[in-house]
Amino acid sequence: MKLIEINKNGTEMYRLDDGRLGKIYPSGYVRVTIINHGIVNGKYSHRDSTKNSRWYQINKVGRGLKKWYGNFCYKDEKYPSWNFYRRILIPQRDDRLSLLQAFNDKNCDKMTHKIKKLESYIKNLLWIINNERTKR
Repeated sequence: MKLIEINKNGTEMYRLDDGRLGKIYPSGYVRVTIINHGIVNGKYSHRDSTKNSRWYQINKVGRGLKKWYGNFCYKDEKYPSWNFYRRILIPQRDDRLSLLQAFNDKNCDKMTHKIKKLESYIKNLLWIINNERTKR
């Protein structure tokens, strides 16, 4: 994992080991891009992520219960309630960096991604072959 840039807001962007990007924000969020890989013309293809790639959060998720009627929150049972989910913010920079590093260590091995994608490709090819046999 390598630091690429720090913008004027203090957001740090890192290049992860498999080519994805990761960001840690001063607000407490940690995000990473999706991985761009697949099978093209029967061969494994991989592209590094860019700033315009799709980003998703890796912060832990918290759960709560709200009871609302109009603009007011009630603790009464006669008003509807629902569950909500929120991301748990990480206030310390070192903790955010540790979360991103742990994500990198666990999920960003290029060879593992390649093997999984090729296994999936082979499984789909076998399924197509078996389907063609049953049609005859």
